[in-house]
Amino acid sequence: MNPLLCHDVLVVGGGPAGAALACHVAMAGRSVVLLERNREARHKVCGEFLSPETLPFLAEMGIEPASLGAQRIHACRIAARSILAEVELPEAGWALTRQVLDEALLVRAKKAGVNVLRGFTVEQLEQSSAWEGNGEWLARITNADYVSMWMRSRDAFLATGKHDLRGWARSPEGAQNGLVALKMYFALSPKEQTNLAGYVELITYPGGYAGLQLVEGGLANLCVLVLRNRLQKLGGSWESLLNYMQDHSLHLANRLSGAKQALARPLALSSIPYGFQAGLTWKDPALWRLGDQAAVIPSFCGDGMAIALDTARRAAAMYLDGATHAEFQQEMKRRFAWRIRLATQLSRAIVAAPWLVHAVRLWPPVLREIFTATRLPGAAMEGANS
Repeated sequence: MNPLLCHDVLVVGGGPAGAALACHVAMAGRSVVLLERNREARHKVCGEFLSPETLPFLAEMGIEPASLGAQRIHACRIAARSILAEVELPEAGWALTRQVLDEALLVRAKKAGVNVLRGFTVEQLEQSSAWEGNGEWLARITNADYVSMWMRSRDAFLATGKHDLRGWARSPEGAQNGLVALKMYFALSPKEQTNLAGYVELITYPGGYAGLQLVEGGLANLCVLVLRNRLQKLGGSWESLLNYMQDHSLHLANRLSGAKQALARPLALSSIPYGFQAGLTWKDPALWRLGDQAAVIPSFCGDGMAIALDTARRAAAMYLDGATHAEFQQEMKRRFAWRIRLATQLSRAIVAAPWLVHAVRLWPPVLREIFTATRLPGAAMEGANS
């Protein structure tokens, strides 16, 4: 066998984690190839909130969300049938579609010298027995035109988000399973767009919750989580679910009054293992896992993007310093364990007993406390600014 492409590093996945890792390693002088299955950046099932912790990571790569049309988010509201509470965030965040952010990161990676291959799917990834002593990898990749090739790399990084790579699936077990995620963009009425501006809203209903915020282009992102069995009882249709949510939330019904859906159909994702953290198994002999492949935090926390960028930067630093993937995964588990456990417990409580959110009426600052408690550790930010 004679692989056609040889690199120091192979990165599978062109989302924030993969693109950022590739960029950092390439800027250090290593040869990097990044494989992204889509030819063009697409919308993803994602709340699309950029917490304050993401900004230093993005700034390192020369990316300024505001220049890409991101909407500033300065406060949080929680609502059921009506608004229960609202608080100013400790620091402002931003809202930006994944389509725009992912494209910006991939362009930056290419400028850094990364060999970005779009439209390629990894059909097979394994350590070659012939080169196993050197820790090298073989990948067979195919594009939509059925052009297939082999490539070789010394090290491999997996950053496929919530989608698993064939043969390298995460454990399906998380602390909170059984949820389905859906996303739709809406063009709100001028009045409701003004009312929503600057806020991220968490809207609860029996069997799930949703996040609503403005993104660029004058659209609002409604990202929905619902129990799979609840969705099945509603006939499995988006229209039925949307009606159900509005029946249980007058606030959401008001927000969507006069709104028009901006996508032909909602984006959907199932089998999300909230609370998952990558461990070390015989099956991962030397595979570095980033972003949602390393840890999956419930969407309502708004810190998934920060985890993606943080794991990318830390993996790059440790890799370039000669650390092993095992040392990296152990550090990530220590860094995120408590926050992911807390966030997952809160998410389970909201789904199981949505009436509990009414407690914030008595003490609205609890929202700020939750926001702070589920942020990245301070050490992550110190590393981003060093």
